[in-house]
Amino acid sequence: MFKVKMRHLNEKEVKERLHIRNADSYKFVLTDDKDLTEIGKISIVFQEHQLPDINRMIDYLVLGEEVYILGYNERGEKRVDARNILYFSMDGDDLYAYLLHTSLIVKYKLYELEEMLEKKGFIRTSKHAIVNMTKINYIKPAINSKIELEMINNEIIEVNRSYLKSFKEALKN
Repeated sequence: MFKVKMRHLNEKEVKERLHIRNADSYKFVLTDDKDLTEIGKISIVFQEHQLPDINRMIDYLVLGEEVYILGYNERGEKRVDARNILYFSMDGDDLYAYLLHTSLIVKYKLYELEEMLEKKGFIRTSKHAIVNMTKINYIKPAINSKIELEMINNEIIEVNRSYLKSFKEALKN
């Protein structure tokens, strides 16, 4: 979707800060020099101090508008951007949203969240869990035709066999 072309800034550093890599097929050229724009492509020319704005714009282009989830824990109620949630998991009758350093109880049904977040990079992995694909650290095979996902907080989430095909399809996109 993107190609980064830099003349004045460090290209590798810009890609890391924007969390992107060059694509073989792309629509957008991100550059710090107007002479590096390409005909037939959407070119975005920016300066280094504008990187946070460019990052928000890329998130919007890739993931669409922001979706906020309301949850609560012992500290009170909190409104969280769904992109910051690592995964959702059922524990008894409660549905939890797990963030990097905390968890919140949310007042949704799992199927409601699945519908709300399917175009935001979330995928169902079992009857009890939905994960944010952008927060997966490692994917490894497990026994009985299952897959284990190590999230960025080092927790392990299992992809059950019945959700394996849709998970693999989501990885391709």
